[in-house]
Amino acid sequence: MPAPEPRPALEALRAQVSRLEGQGRRRRGVLPFGVPEIDGRLPDGGLALGALHEVAGGGHDALNAAASGLFSAGIAARTRGKVLWIATRQDLYAPALQQVGLSARRTIYVAASSDVDVLACFEEALRHQGLGAVVAEVARLSMTASRRLQLAAETSGALGIAIRR
Repeated sequence: MPAPEPRPALEALRAQVSRLEGQGRRRRGVLPFGVPEIDGRLPDGGLALGALHEVAGGGHDALNAAASGLFSAGIAARTRGKVLWIATRQDLYAPALQQVGLSARRTIYVAASSDVDVLACFEEALRHQGLGAVVAEVARLSMTASRRLQLAAETSGALGIAIRR
């Protein structure tokens, strides 16, 4: 079997991405799920820490909203440090969050009056060095807002989870 031919376009693209990322870029940790079928398909074997992740339910009903919230809570529960949860609705059920591992002693709840306030709190919280995860429930997340949140998460190393409601 002949050796594969070099792919100069692919190598040039990889070099360009490496330059854009910067040589001094620190390697981020990951939060594995512990399920080989999932972890094997994720870059570096888990969800990147110091990054923004979006979670959305399959529909607009209460069941899908609860599923995405509990999924996010289960992920946040596996981080170290406090978890900040920002929402405009007062519909979180703490005993359910406890059942997926997110202790009320580790969780700080923020009631925001609008999505603009949610995004402002989300960005500020992601810049804080002492949080393990920041979860925010948002209706819309523009490309500009998501980029700002990603950069904020990179500065602290916290896991950012945007729940699309």
